[in-house]
Amino acid sequence: MFPFGKILILILHGIPSAFMNPFFWLVIFIVWSQYQRTASLEKNLFGTEKISPREKTLFAVLYGILGGVLGSLIVILLGISITEAGLMYVWPLALLLALIDPHLMCFSYAGGIVALFSLLTGLIRIDVAGLMGLVAVLHFVESVLIYFAGHINATPVFIKDKKYGVIGGFSLQEFWPVPIMLLTIITGDFPTVDVVQMPDWWPMIKPPAHILQGNQAIYLMLPVVAALGYGDIALTKTPKNRCKSSALNLLLFSIMLLVLSILASRYRPFAYIAAIFAPAAHEFLIISTKKSEQANKPLFMPPEKGEMVLDVVKNSPAEKIGLSPGDIILSINGRDLDGPGRIQEVLSEYPTYIWMTVITTKGETKELTLNAFPKGINSIGAILVPRHPFGSYVVLEKRSLIDKIKGLFKKRKA
Repeated sequence: MFPFGKILILILHGIPSAFMNPFFWLVIFIVWSQYQRTASLEKNLFGTEKISPREKTLFAVLYGILGGVLGSLIVILLGISITEAGLMYVWPLALLLALIDPHLMCFSYAGGIVALFSLLTGLIRIDVAGLMGLVAVLHFVESVLIYFAGHINATPVFIKDKKYGVIGGFSLQEFWPVPIMLLTIITGDFPTVDVVQMPDWWPMIKPPAHILQGNQAIYLMLPVVAALGYGDIALTKTPKNRCKSSALNLLLFSIMLLVLSILASRYRPFAYIAAIFAPAAHEFLIISTKKSEQANKPLFMPPEKGEMVLDVVKNSPAEKIGLSPGDIILSINGRDLDGPGRIQEVLSEYPTYIWMTVITTKGETKELTLNAFPKGINSIGAILVPRHPFGSYVVLEKRSLIDKIKGLFKKRKA
């Protein structure tokens, strides 16, 4: 039987040492900087930020640690070793690929290329099964984080669509610092040491035979910091549903890659299959997701009557009254919202009590009320889908660093 209890204790003892790694704090700084930019975008578009960058960063760190514990358990359960995994080749290649297109920085692409190069040329020695297994585990952890936390800090945006004009949507940008325990193998003649005895079937992903040949082997746990990120746009689904869909697709991908990695550690032909599957299947996921978004009708569009809520500000009157994204406000304090600016007309009088008729996303009509005595309110804190184009919106554009540099040179020449 696998010693889950003992392994979990070792993981919980080992992960805190990753906090001493300067890279961990660098990742946290990058996460905080990303949320600072998001807050600036929200202030530019709506005049306020939904959640403070500090609070967002704390959530990211918390979920990252939980993801690290989960990933460590899976790595050790499968016995994935980074000995000869070729990470020294994968990291630089991932950074080079990012210059071509940001989404290519994913280890699925760099890992697959390095693995294929090793298999086809033999110029570098790579444990393909171990490398692909590690890529699969990182994607597995990422899928879980996306499912449970990918939507938490969704940023409402206005998108300029060629067909529908300016519509509402959500930018999903998350970045998690993940302290994780990885395994490395040392061989030789060792004196009696206190080790955890593993079952006979372990490891599931076997290391290359030459590593263990004629030697006693011990697996050591090493604390490492990984940075996992998620970027998407929710136009045809709510952020939560968008994240669920993306997470389930990524989970299926990671499980299939894990199975191929286990087989690759036993049968060489599967090493080729795993190396090709990782980048090809990951790219297929991205392309199919984009086509799905383009084929479906946007969710947040101006209704024929009333005003549609895109999002609500945290701790605002809109949140307290029970408004949710997708709700349509038909009237407020008895006045029909049959023209732009009608809500602000009512709130400019600082009413101490408001009531509104709302159609929910389920098609139900509800009456919502809020007591604002004695000060009254002049803003409900709801972000509404615009009826007409205006000055601030987001253009869907992902340029590589090379494209940005070219753009700078063009501007200078102009």
